[in-house]
Parts: sequence; C-alpha cells; structure tokens
Amino acid sequence: MRSVATKIFLAFGVSLAAFALVSSFGIARLHDLGLRLRLLSDAYLPLTRIAAQIDVKDWVAPRLLEVGALDPASRRALVALARARFPSLVREKIAEGRDVAGRAMAVSSAEEAAFLREVVVRLDALDTAWSRYDTAARELLDAAGAGGITSEAGLQATRTMERALALDVKLLQAALESHTSELVLAAGREESRTVASIVIYTMLALVVGAGAALVSQRLLAPIRSLTEGVKAVASGDLGRKVEVRGSDELAVLAREFNAMAESLDRQRQELLRAERLAAVGRISAHITHEIRNPLNSLGLNAELLADELPPDASAEARALLAAIAREVDRLNAITEEYLRFARLPRPVRAREELNEILGGLVDFVAPEMAAAGVTIRRELAPDLPPVWVDEGQLRAAFLNLLRNSREAMAAGGTVEVRTVRATDGQVLVTVSDTGSGIPPEQLKRIFDPFFSTKSGGTGLGLAFTLQVITEHGGTIRCESEVGRGTTFSVGIPPASVGGEEAVNA
Repeated sequence: MRSVATKIFLAFGVSLAAFALVSSFGIARLHDLGLRLRLLSDAYLPLTRIAAQIDVKDWVAPRLLEVGALDPASRRALVALARARFPSLVREKIAEGRDVAGRAMAVSSAEEAAFLREVVVRLDALDTAWSRYDTAARELLDAAGAGGITSEAGLQATRTMERALALDVKLLQAALESHTSELVLAAGREESRTVASIVIYTMLALVVGAGAALVSQRLLAPIRSLTEGVKAVASGDLGRKVEVRGSDELAVLAREFNAMAESLDRQRQELLRAERLAAVGRISAHITHEIRNPLNSLGLNAELLADELPPDASAEARALLAAIAREVDRLNAITEEYLRFARLPRPVRAREELNEILGGLVDFVAPEMAAAGVTIRRELAPDLPPVWVDEGQLRAAFLNLLRNSREAMAAGGTVEVRTVRATDGQVLVTVSDTGSGIPPEQLKRIFDPFFSTKSGGTGLGLAFTLQVITEHGGTIRCESEVGRGTTFSVGIPPASVGGEEAVNA
C-alpha cells in the first residue's frame, strides 16, 4: 500500500524527471554543437588558413627564364631575390597544420577524426613532394647564380613539380573549405533541430507536470470530502458517509471515519433507547402500582360476590362475574409483565452450557408448538464454549423469540434453532421461522417498547429480550422478508471473554 505522500512524491518526481531529461537533452545537444563550433574555430579554419598560405605556384621557373637576358650583376640580384621568395615558411606551415590536426583529433568524433587523419596524410605527402621540389629548385638557383645555363629539361621538371605542388595545395584547400562548409551547414541544421526538439520535449514535460498536478489534486480530493464529513457529523448528521476509494491512508481514514460515525449513530440510538426504556420503566412501575391494588380488590370482590349469589341466580349474572374475574386476571398478567420489564433484576450469572439451556427450552415448548401446527427443529453445534449468563433471564428472552415465531405462523410452519461459533469468538444463536415476515418499515421499530405487529400484544416482549441480551454483553439482530419468514440472530460472548471477573467488576 503506497501512501498519499509517496504517490504525490512519485507524481512530482516523474514531472521533475521529465524536466531533467529535457534539460539534459538540451545540454547534451548544445555541448555537441559547441564541440563542432570549437572544432571549426580551432581546427578547420586554421587549417584552411594554413593551406592558403602554402602557395608555391611559379616561385622558381619564371625567375630562371628571366636570368638569361640579364647582366651578371642583375642576375645575382634576381637569384638573391628568388632565394628570398623561397623561404622555409612552407615547412613551418605544414608542421603547424599537422599539430593543429593532431590536437583536433584528440577531441573530435570518429568521423571527424577520420577526415583529420586524411588531412594529415595529405600534409605528409605535400611535405615529401616539397622536399623533392626544394632540392631541385635550389640546384637550379645555384647554377643560375654562378652564371651557368639552365637546361630546358631541368626547368621543365621544376615547373612540373611546382604545378603538382600547387594542385595538391588547391585540393587540400578545396577539401578543407568543402568540409568546413558542410560542418557550418550541419551546425545550423543541428541548431534548428535542437531548438525544435527542446520546444517539443518542454511541451511534453509541461504535459507531464500538468498530469502530476492533476494526480496530486485527485489524491488530495478525499481530504475535502473528509472535511465536509467531519463538519456534517459535528452538526449532528451521524448518517453522513464519506466515499472510500483506494487503499492508501486517506482511504483508511475515510473507512475509520465512517465506522466512527456509524458507531456514534449506533451509540446515540442505544442511548435514546436506554433513555426511552428508563422512562417507560418508570411510567410502567407507576401505572402498575396505581392499577394493581384496585385490580386485586376488584378480583377479590368479584369472587366474594360470586360466592354470595343464591343458588337460583341467573346464569347471566354468574357469566358476568366470571368475565370480570378473567379480565382481572388478564390485567394482572399484563401488570406483571410491565413490572418485569420495569424492574429487571440484576442478572445472577453462572457458567452455563448454552446448548443445554436451548435444548431444555425446545423440549418445553415442543407440545405448545405441535398444538399450533408448528414443527420445531434444532441444530446445536458441539463443543461450544460455556457462557457466563443468568439462565432464567436468558430462557425468558429466547422463550419470547420462540413464541413470536409461533404467533407469526397462524397456519403452521417450521421453527429452526441453531447454534454456531461465530468468527468473532461469540456464540451465535439463530431462531428462524417460515412465517409471514415483517415489513421493512416496521423492522426498525420492533425493539421499541409498546410497539407490536400483533393485535392485542403489549409490545414489551422484544424490548425485554433486547434488554436481557444487552445486559449480558451480547447483540441481537433481526432479518426478515415478507412472505418468507424472520430470523433473529443473538450473539453471546463466551465465558473466556466476558467471564466472571469482568462481570463482577
């Protein structure tokens, strides 16, 4: 499970990585372009300049043709001038060219290094040819200065070497100029491509950054929902739920918030129910106290009056007195039920086997069920842990559930009592019937005092059952479907969880 902070960090990390890649690309391309420009300025332009300075065309041959028509003094002056025009600068330029090319090869690419090696080869060939030409030219100049006659063959050979050298220099110049022009054009194209690429990649990085911002906003959106939920709960809306998405800490917080709101709502309902039960208990005790004594007097007087009737009293008078006695007994039973609800004694608990309690209760109500056409089945799981309960109160609570099931099946049916060990460690008891079921709008009120779905019911049976189960630290839940039946699920903690020490404390 990645946290929200990790996800936001990753989103902005991706955005920063995108911008870093764009910057790295731009820097790399600009560095490569800088290398090319430096290669142009430090290598090819100096080499082109050096090649232009190596100009040997017609250095010796024209001067030799002029020597024969001059007097000795002029001849010596012209030869001296020819020697002066024939310096060692060529060799210096060739050496300088080799040095420039060698330094450039150390920092250039493989393709440029290959071209520079070719330049060095041409310079070496030019140096070799120059050495031959230098030797021949000096011999001719020496002969002309001494007054000798220059042979036509020697002069022609010297002119041929001059032309060959001039051609080699021109070819070298052309190669350097052509390659330099290509590099300049390539640098221009590279610059345009680099600018376009940087613009495109920058736009992509901006899109990635916008996506990271949207992802971060979406990740932080639950905080706004949580804030609104907290405000709603603070204002009393405990039924407010916060949408849960994902599995990060905000989703965990949302689930815990929903659970907290649900728990608060449940506790508020339980508190209201407890207050209502306390109020009903006080009212029931007061009303029962005010009615019970007059009822007892009415019953006693009716019995005395029946005893005082003469033997020839009418049957109608005796029937009326019997009806009064029956109604007094019925009202006394109702007041007893009210008193039991209002004054539920503190449970006297002991370690009990729930299967034994339920088995005895099923045996007790079996004849009653059979008389109503109801089949009762039991499915009691073995090896259940003992429970720490008041047997009498628990029997009364389950007796209410069984009788409600019987009364819900006027035409007969089936009641099933099952026990299992729930996943949370509680002992789970289910009482299911195939009766008429309870409508959904009434299902939420079945545990309220004085609410009954039966005509003539007091509405205290399920309220008493809830009171008993709650006193024992258990839970009760009802599921019903109209026309298919009702199931009550009662969870009771085992003695090892809700044991003697905890209860007595």
